[in-house]
Amino acid sequence: MRYRILGPTEVAGEQVNGDGLRALLAALLLEPGRPVSAERLREVVYGGDGAAPNALQSQISRLRKFVPVERVGPGYRVSVDPDDVDVHRFARLATEGRRAGRTPEAVRLLGEALALWRGEALAGLPGLDGHRERLAGLRAEALENRIEAELALKAEPARLVGELRGLVAAGPLRERPRELLIRTLAATGRQVEALECYEDYRRQLAEELGTSPSPELRALHVSVLRGEHAQRPLMAMPGPRRQVSSFVGRERELADLRVLLREHRLVTLVGPGGSGKTRLAAEAVSGPLGERVCFVELAPAAGVRQAVLGALGGAFTPGGDPVAILAGESLLLVLDNCEHLIDEAAALADRVLAGAPGVRVLATSREPLGLDGEVSLPLRPLALPAEGAALAEALDSPAVSLLMDRARAADPHFAATGAVVRICRALDGLPLAIELAAARLRALSADDLAERLEERLGGRLDLLGSGLRGGQARHRTLRAVVAWSWELLSADEQRLAARLSAFPSGATLKAAEDVCGATPGLLAALVDKSLVQPDHGRYRMLETVRAYCAEHLEADEAHVISEAHAEYFADMAVRTEPYLRNHRQAGTMAELAAEHDNLHAALRWAIAAGRPATALRITAGLWLYWWQRGLGQEASRLTAAALALPGAEECGAHYVMSVLQVASESGPRARIRPLLERAERLAEQLGPVPEYPLIQMVRPYLAVAENDYGAIVPSLLTAATSSQPWSRGFAHLVLAQVRLGGGNQVNQATEHLSSALTAFRLAGDGWGAAQVLLQMAEIAGWRGEHARELALTEEAMALTSVFGAAEDTVFVLAQRGAVKARAGDLDGAKADLERAVVLARSRKGPEAMAAATYVQAEVARLEGDGGRAAELYRGALAGCGQTLWVGEEELRARVLIGLGQVTGDEGLFREAFDILLRTLDVPAAAGAVEGMAALALAAGAGERAATLLGAAGTLRGLPGTDAAGVEAETRRVLGDAAFRRAHRRGAGMDREEIVVLMSAPRAGAVSPAAHR
Repeated sequence: MRYRILGPTEVAGEQVNGDGLRALLAALLLEPGRPVSAERLREVVYGGDGAAPNALQSQISRLRKFVPVERVGPGYRVSVDPDDVDVHRFARLATEGRRAGRTPEAVRLLGEALALWRGEALAGLPGLDGHRERLAGLRAEALENRIEAELALKAEPARLVGELRGLVAAGPLRERPRELLIRTLAATGRQVEALECYEDYRRQLAEELGTSPSPELRALHVSVLRGEHAQRPLMAMPGPRRQVSSFVGRERELADLRVLLREHRLVTLVGPGGSGKTRLAAEAVSGPLGERVCFVELAPAAGVRQAVLGALGGAFTPGGDPVAILAGESLLLVLDNCEHLIDEAAALADRVLAGAPGVRVLATSREPLGLDGEVSLPLRPLALPAEGAALAEALDSPAVSLLMDRARAADPHFAATGAVVRICRALDGLPLAIELAAARLRALSADDLAERLEERLGGRLDLLGSGLRGGQARHRTLRAVVAWSWELLSADEQRLAARLSAFPSGATLKAAEDVCGATPGLLAALVDKSLVQPDHGRYRMLETVRAYCAEHLEADEAHVISEAHAEYFADMAVRTEPYLRNHRQAGTMAELAAEHDNLHAALRWAIAAGRPATALRITAGLWLYWWQRGLGQEASRLTAAALALPGAEECGAHYVMSVLQVASESGPRARIRPLLERAERLAEQLGPVPEYPLIQMVRPYLAVAENDYGAIVPSLLTAATSSQPWSRGFAHLVLAQVRLGGGNQVNQATEHLSSALTAFRLAGDGWGAAQVLLQMAEIAGWRGEHARELALTEEAMALTSVFGAAEDTVFVLAQRGAVKARAGDLDGAKADLERAVVLARSRKGPEAMAAATYVQAEVARLEGDGGRAAELYRGALAGCGQTLWVGEEELRARVLIGLGQVTGDEGLFREAFDILLRTLDVPAAAGAVEGMAALALAAGAGERAATLLGAAGTLRGLPGTDAAGVEAETRRVLGDAAFRRAHRRGAGMDREEIVVLMSAPRAGAVSPAAHR
């Protein structure tokens, strides 16, 4: 032992002189490996004298003679092995001794711990009074534990009396040493002394605290009066099984459970199979509870009474009644795995609590015992990392921590990848499932295991079919864990559980009633038995449980339930669609988001079953939800499949609405045009459809598909006269985009945007208003009105945040970041862009990842790291090329412009320019032209640069403020007159001439019209 503070302070047998130096050393040794603030050290060494910092530094310098001291931030630490410090070795041995129960090993460990004390700890160090009192209490507790273990082992009680009298003298108002002394005196035949000891304690409590001894001690007093205690030694109790693996992921629940055990007499740990109830209970009672524990394993038992008698030793009473044995005891009784004997366990617990006032009960079960005074602690699966969390952050989550701990126990070199997060998500964070998965990692890579777990619902039950040989048989496979719970259900409960498996994202009470015929009572029973998890008004199943229950749904009934499920959610989609266009929008979006997986499952079933009416009711009802949530990719694929079903054209307005949803996607016009032509004919037959105002947009959509731009504006102007505010707002918004796409029509576009904003606000459509505000902000930026641009962007941000439109929020953040950067607030810009990255990562699918990578590239470009920016832009391009989704081509063009800015490749600007003209995003095309101007200037072609800048202003309708630096430098190089001439040439070009200008070589002629 190198460092000693349990007595005179010593280092390797050499005393440390000086109170200040001893106090400093002790304060640091109490926290080995952890920093202690300089402020705290000054308080310990100097009290409240407020010594100067250099005084403490002087003491630190002297202390380095004895121990290595490091400066860490605002404090200091000593890096020593805790087992080289007597106080920490004492704490370890005392804890191990307590956990060893009433055994010879406990006596040895506790004796070794107590032998480390050489006198009063931290003597003469007033700054550490709190630690000194704490250590004295731990010393007394260890001594009491050792004495209790010796008594249980039938040690000679007479030799323990002296130590117990010392404990009583040191803590005259503490009950435990009094109880032990009274028992010991009575056991040695000294009944009178035992009674005097009790009376002395009773008198002191009354005089000093105004209280009486506990019921347990009063019961002991009565037993001594009757002469019973001398014939009954303290019992040796079985503790929980010793665990080989580390305890990971339940630290918060462990702390909560220990608090409940101190405050209540009946606590039940409730949770699904495999959630870790037994392990948590074992850890809790192995900790510093300061009492004896009797741990009864009920899983293999045929009866509760027999199992408890076996743990207690029934020979003490003729009738073999556990309550009679426990009546005079003070201990914690753990009833582990009560669910298969729930009624018997509840009855026994009730009798124990009534007949043994010194006993408290901890039960673990898949359902509560249902007794008065019971406090339940629900044990949920381990917490998963937040959506979009970086890998380093995800590794700190309890579920992933457990998987990594178990995987590295088998392979210390196991490397963490994103696949470990996918595994934990697929298994709902269920501890046993994670343990079984870790065992599978010995044979499968993490990527292979994650892929197979995600492949199909029931696959995990077979994939994790074995792997753990220790423990109980019902915990060796995932199927066995769920089967154990299933067998405890009644027939009605099993039937409902099987039907509920049709809901991939859980069910509301109404959905469960309508689809499954559920009753509140049956649902409550499934909740009580941990088959279903209540979640803010919804009822969810863990995916593992859902997979097992789905296997027990007969084929005929599965079809009936799936049909009822699909019809229920088709009704929901149609019912809620109008609310997405008015003041109920936010709540409706939240409702549909909660039902997202159910809605899509219903749609897939309807498609697979060949039910076009059901499928198209869902697609027509969800079109705006999909658009608002940026879910165009999957929506387009599913809607196209529904439209291809035989009989789809007979579905009237639902068919037309679904066609418009597909037409909203970027895609080949040759594919979309026939659909729109059929939709237009059907819309003419239908006439006005008030519940679906978008139907009036069929003609404009078809005009775009036919390249008939002359027909677009008249048809939109007609729609803009609608009596419905939302219809007017939508028409004006599209008109504004068409005006901007036509080039040099910013003023007309602004008027349409103003009308659209008014109409959307009147309708109560906050999402539509946000889209208008973003477009108005972009125009304000073109005009150099950056304060207004920022204000409009902030207003749009507030709206998109409310509606949870993640993709919109990503781009709003990026747009706001660009505004801040132009205003010189680079830190604010980076903060916005970094937040956008995190949010984009939380979305699934190529569009979100492409957006995330694009934003990352923008951050790097803002920071001047062109190499990293180029790498990220190329990654974003790869994401853009995976599928077709709303805005994909526009984002691709912006990525190309950014890549061109950092690489100087004029081909990238040309490609972006072509894309943006094709998608009618003419103002954005001006950015590609300005990028080409920068390259021309860098190549010494100032006249070409000025001409390109003039052309860009024509496309946008305003000069570009982002190109102000290029314009100023070009003007300086050419001179003011030459610049104005070249700029006028570009400004006077039509779109075809600008196309020719962009295609000319960098050093070539300006254009055929350059010399007009």
